[in-house]
Amino acid sequence: MTKKKKIILAVAVIAVAAAGLKVALGAGGQEPIGTPVTTAAVTRQDLQEVLKEKAVLEGTESTEVVSRLHYEVTQLLVQEGDKVSKGQLLAVLDSSDIQDEIAQTNGELQLLEYQQQETLKDRQTEYDNALLEKQNAEKTYQDKQQLFSIGAASQSEVDEAKDALDKAQRTLDAIPSENGQAVLTSAEKQTKANAEQKARIQAATLEDCQIRSAIDGTVTRVNIKVGRFADETENENPMFVIEDIEHLQMKVMISENDIDRVQVGQEVEISADILGKDTVAGIVDRISPTGEQKSSTSSERVIPVYITVEEQNDKLIAGITAEATIKIAFAENTLVVPLEAIGEMEDGTTAVYTVTEQGTVHIVPVTLGLETDLLAEVKSDALTEGQTVILNPGFALTEGMAVTAQ
Repeated sequence: MTKKKKIILAVAVIAVAAAGLKVALGAGGQEPIGTPVTTAAVTRQDLQEVLKEKAVLEGTESTEVVSRLHYEVTQLLVQEGDKVSKGQLLAVLDSSDIQDEIAQTNGELQLLEYQQQETLKDRQTEYDNALLEKQNAEKTYQDKQQLFSIGAASQSEVDEAKDALDKAQRTLDAIPSENGQAVLTSAEKQTKANAEQKARIQAATLEDCQIRSAIDGTVTRVNIKVGRFADETENENPMFVIEDIEHLQMKVMISENDIDRVQVGQEVEISADILGKDTVAGIVDRISPTGEQKSSTSSERVIPVYITVEEQNDKLIAGITAEATIKIAFAENTLVVPLEAIGEMEDGTTAVYTVTEQGTVHIVPVTLGLETDLLAEVKSDALTEGQTVILNPGFALTEGMAVTAQ
């Protein structure tokens, strides 16, 4: 039983008990004619179930432009309210120091490349000489082996030639090379790679001195001034905040108790004080896959739901609070009773208490459909449009009891 229904039921029990006492006592000695009850009629109408939540309107896309550079801002090219495009220049930083560093690094890199080219030339010459030496030593060794085979050379001469060949091979192997070409050592390659990486970082830093927008949108905040350092903004805020306020959205927090009724694609009606009596159309665009705690003082969990504003209105701006009415469900031409007419039986089922033509109570079990703050859809073959139902029924009312409509 919902909290609302519990309150209604409690009020109903007290009201019926008091009315019963009044009837039992009679008025002016007259016989009681029935327990007085408040009634309403069953109507047939369209019913819309909605869920209302408030949130701040924001751009569908936003970016915070920041800089890690401790360089002075020399030019500020936009102000709040300016529309910008992706890649547009927003501000320029003093790049004189980094340009000096780049010039020095480029000079060092050119010198290193020249030195390494000279090293490769000398190393190639050294390699070629060592290869020739090794080839000569190899021929000498083969000749000594042949002479030894016919007794024209001693074993010591053969061994001496072999030692000379091994030495020539070691000398050749010590020279860095690949497929007969001299190459740089790993350390030399790393030195060059470090210098090139330094040059790339400096080039990127120079590029970062040109502060540009990452998206198409409108500049909504400027937290920097000419003469300030880019990394020392007011209150440590981003240099610029840019939002796509041409396309607005709302991020509403839906209770975990209601999220099962919200679906992507549901229509939304958006209202705000700035719009007066006007509203704009929206749609449930996406639902977060995870929930979060509502607040530090509440154990309730809520799920972020993003609503896209689909209808343009010049009055509607980012940063204001609006109310989203999510259209959960719709029932057309259905039987409806006031929410106070819904009674709960002892077994937990629901029913409405009708008044017969004879002025007696007839309890009709019903199945509930859509509910609003005031009305409820009821489904039963025993109900018809125009029937009289008792408001705030309680257990004191029983089947066949005489009642008088007030």
